[in-house]
Amino acid sequence: MSKHLYRLAPLVLLLFGVTAMLQARDLSLGELSAPGPGLWPFIVASLLSLTALVLLVIDDPADYEPWTRGTAGIGLGLVSLAVFIVLFEQIGFLVPATLMLLFWLRLFAREPWKWAVPLAVIGAVVFHLLFAEGLGVPFPDDIVLGG
Repeated sequence: MSKHLYRLAPLVLLLFGVTAMLQARDLSLGELSAPGPGLWPFIVASLLSLTALVLLVIDDPADYEPWTRGTAGIGLGLVSLAVFIVLFEQIGFLVPATLMLLFWLRLFAREPWKWAVPLAVIGAVVFHLLFAEGLGVPFPDDIVLGG
């Protein structure tokens, strides 16, 4: 069983791609001369499904690195992104961005506190100024900046 575990990721991607194709079809594909809202998602999902299918058939298990402690760090990074998204929707941008940058600077970059804290605060403010103010990207109401 464990010798075929490398096929799990392409299988999950194939299921995701097929599901996305079905949902895109429900949006209406239209025609090439008058594309519907689901045409491009359908094309992208088809390419993802095709790639996953190819990986299921011809992928070589020797290409994979073994699971290590560093692999768990990747999972932790993904979980921290999910927490950031939830906090961003609930309390705005500045606090979650500062916490996220601080977490990544300490855990992944191994920066000392004296550098991590100011870099996280400055980075969050710069990103807020760049996206919310400079580019006009609408952010949820922020608890620091008020509604």
